[in-house]
Amino acid sequence: MKCFPTLLLVAALAPTAIAYGEVASQSKDMVVLQSPDLPQAARAGGQAMTLRSPGDGRTYLYIEQQQLGRLVILDVSDLGRIRQAGTANVAAASAFDFAGAVGGYAELVRLRDGNGLAVLNFKNPRKPSLSPLGSQFDATAAEPVGRNGLLLSRAAETTTVANSIPQPRDYQVVDASNPNAPQSLATVKSVAQELVNEETGTTYLLGADGLTVVRRPAVELRHYLESTYSN
Repeated sequence: MKCFPTLLLVAALAPTAIAYGEVASQSKDMVVLQSPDLPQAARAGGQAMTLRSPGDGRTYLYIEQQQLGRLVILDVSDLGRIRQAGTANVAAASAFDFAGAVGGYAELVRLRDGNGLAVLNFKNPRKPSLSPLGSQFDATAAEPVGRNGLLLSRAAETTTVANSIPQPRDYQVVDASNPNAPQSLATVKSVAQELVNEETGTTYLLGADGLTVVRRPAVELRHYLESTYSN
């Protein structure tokens, strides 16, 4: 009798049957779905894409198409039955690239025409909206710092240094816990090197005015507890 729940669990975790038209490896551990196997909207080319899971058990794939911010939304929660969940037109001046998560329900995007950065808000996963960042957040690169932080950077204007030597960059440390109204916490000029300690989540920025340290206390505490009690 005890085997019955186990059999149900195994059946639930078993891979979905391979549909007609899909290509499977000999061992069946890899399956390829090509564009004819997918919804019609997924059969056109695109510029960029991102995955989002809003926390309700569903997963959506967003594909930017047509160079002007048209997003095709695919529900990929059940990979045996991928379906179109909608389309959305966002007010983008040009095509863009996804640059990293911002908070729990937004993504930073970088406009390809050089006109800066914007935040794509997925709070309503089927109706995302785009909000350009203000001119005070002028950057050519961005990277997430934990769940709600961003490091924005821009290469220095000077080109007199030999190409083999890294160019200094100006950095902004940004609090993006409210993606519609991000706040600049600090600006670090002419950063020659950035160093990250993944264990403690600490970022070190070596700038023209000395060292700047960006701490993440929650990560520090987790690392302390793990290192203290792991033995």
